[in-house]
Amino acid sequence: MNFTYAFAKNLFSRENIKNLNLKINENFINSSDSAASDAVKTSSVKFVKLGSVENLIKPFLQFCYQANTKLYRFDLYPLTKEKILNYNIYEKGTEYGWHTDGTEGLTSDDIKLTCLLNCSEDNYLGANLSLFTGGERKCEEFNIPGSAVVFPSFINHRVDKLISGKRNTLAIWMYGSRFK
Repeated sequence: MNFTYAFAKNLFSRENIKNLNLKINENFINSSDSAASDAVKTSSVKFVKLGSVENLIKPFLQFCYQANTKLYRFDLYPLTKEKILNYNIYEKGTEYGWHTDGTEGLTSDDIKLTCLLNCSEDNYLGANLSLFTGGERKCEEFNIPGSAVVFPSFINHRVDKLISGKRNTLAIWMYGSRFK
């Protein structure tokens, strides 16, 4: 099995990203988020239901499913309009330390894939996504607004400190039955 990440450059234009951000900002909902245990998290998170932005992110959703089919072949539950997505906001000096995305405790399902869309409207410096697979691998190409990345949620990853500008990402965690 290949545990590298899938990457799509310029999946969305800057104009598409601006329209998506407008729609997201109009549809924030109340929900809660907690940092992975033992991880430093200073970025902020807002939430939106998939149903309110689904038509605008179809290419992203297709990319996520194609990445799974080509690289991982995980059994995934279908996404519903009620699925809550995280809108991550990084401002100068904020970060999210090394962590994995997973399900706490004994549950019947696991997070299988972490899917990220760069929703930044302008360029920024820092806030690099890094994956740890036998060594740190910076995913600098993900810094391009409108780009997307997908990787297995059990891979240790982080976002280092933002030096300047603002970084926004839309995160979808795709679930499936527990790993065996």
